[in-house]
Amino acid sequence: MVSAIMQAILNGTPYPVTLINVVERRINVERDVPPDKAAIIKAYYLRKTTNEQFKEVLQMDINEESEYLPYVLGRIFSIYEQIQLGAIPNINTTIKDKYFTSASTTPARIFPILGDLAAKHMRKAWKSEGLKIKLDKVLGTLTQKVGDHYPSRLSLEERGAFQLGYYFENQKRFNKTNKSNEDNEQGENND
Repeated sequence: MVSAIMQAILNGTPYPVTLINVVERRINVERDVPPDKAAIIKAYYLRKTTNEQFKEVLQMDINEESEYLPYVLGRIFSIYEQIQLGAIPNINTTIKDKYFTSASTTPARIFPILGDLAAKHMRKAWKSEGLKIKLDKVLGTLTQKVGDHYPSRLSLEERGAFQLGYYFENQKRFNKTNKSNEDNEQGENND
């Protein structure tokens, strides 16, 4: 596989399908999309896909305007996870641990369950009421893009879009958290 990848790099041709298959398996085992795997997904599909909607989400940052359903579902999954963490901050096993692979494969079966869980979590007392309101707004915006129809299955390419949506939504959260921490540290240093 290494020589096939090197040949694709040197010739500017599509990467071998075995590359994306290996990455998919690792993501399913780890139930997470780290930056290196997100980069491989983007690189693979930039050379491979002809789907214009998918191409619009293959950017360096989140595409909040995209209505590409698998990508939006990945973002919703990330919001559901944030809602769960907001309601139960010290939880050991999150929805990511239980549902990530099946949500990215068979959304019609899993997303109604996740929606019910999120509604229960929203009814709990939160440490930050502002975060609760913000997540509810974002969730409302995203679910409007989906409507009430979830696809029964996602193809390999669509799973890649789902994973990128999840990754970018998480990065957005972490970037804001890091920015807030930096601003607080600078404020303390200036005092």
